[in-house]
Amino acid sequence: MKSKFTAALFILIATLDFVNAKLSVESMTPQQADRPYAQIILKDGKSFWISAEQLNANGTAATFFLLQEMNCISRGKTKKIKTPDTYMILAPLSESIRQNTLVTGVNFHGQWSVIQLSANLSSVRQAQPLIDMGFVWASATSRTGYFIAGTSVDKRPTLIYLSADLKNKKTLSQANDHNGEVSNVFESKGRIFSLFNRYLRNQDANTSPRAELREYSTTGAPVSRTPLNGMAATGMALKDGGIAISYWIGKQLFIEKRGANLSALWSTKLHQRSGVASRKGYLLETGSHIAWVGANDDKLLIHRLAQDGKSIQTSIDTKTNIGAPIPDIYSVHSSGDDIHVRGVARRSTDPSGQVTEFCFTEQPDS
Repeated sequence: MKSKFTAALFILIATLDFVNAKLSVESMTPQQADRPYAQIILKDGKSFWISAEQLNANGTAATFFLLQEMNCISRGKTKKIKTPDTYMILAPLSESIRQNTLVTGVNFHGQWSVIQLSANLSSVRQAQPLIDMGFVWASATSRTGYFIAGTSVDKRPTLIYLSADLKNKKTLSQANDHNGEVSNVFESKGRIFSLFNRYLRNQDANTSPRAELREYSTTGAPVSRTPLNGMAATGMALKDGGIAISYWIGKQLFIEKRGANLSALWSTKLHQRSGVASRKGYLLETGSHIAWVGANDDKLLIHRLAQDGKSIQTSIDTKTNIGAPIPDIYSVHSSGDDIHVRGVARRSTDPSGQVTEFCFTEQPDS
């Protein structure tokens, strides 16, 4: 793993003044650039930012997972976990609510694997390869095991079920699934949902791009399939048993809410895609609001909506010159009414220079 080190460490606090928005960023120059990172959500509801980094251990270079609390103002000690491999990419999100924490990563040989951590996050419990995976976007747990969402090496949407001991595996994709991806998977009151996205390819000339919400049992048995209007969809479970889903129709971003019976309750138009923009973004529930977090025009952008779909506020970073991460993935956490956004990106004023590790905090105006 190539490393870039700097002796300088600085903290920049910038308050961004918007109408109906409170957005601030704590930014620092990291000691190691371009390290992979992800977010893990644990059984107790705590959320950690996890990164992979090479450190010197007893005179020998070794790879460690470094865990920090997602809260921007946290000053807790960083936890280090030695890993059996060197990772270049980590899957963006792991919701390990009902099982031991699972981290998914790809090494420098291009091999994906799942890494199960011990219950106290002190060590790696075991690791298993994920054969034929091209990319992993997310994982979630049920009372019996794990669900891994992504795309295969032949660019087809793939959802995998793994038993809790990682010994039993089955692929849940359908034989007639065309090119695309499973953008995420999540549990809602014992039900498992995933977002299948089909993208247009030359060999799929007779098909059209679209997205589909699929429900599974806790062991991976298919339950239902619900077509959606747009594409590049992602979703999340809401506390009231409903589901929030965002998707694109052309260059227009929409968000909709569905009830526990999967019926559509409302749909709200958000922003038009411009410049460097997040293809999927991140949805979360914060306080009484539903939020979409992503990039547009190479800037961090956060929408807050009420539970009835009415817009509360939109926050845009227009002053820090921190561009969107590549790929445009943020790690996002809700703490009360506040939203914490972590990531690594280069500054637009020095696009060829060193990356900046950042953590934004966004608050409701009132």
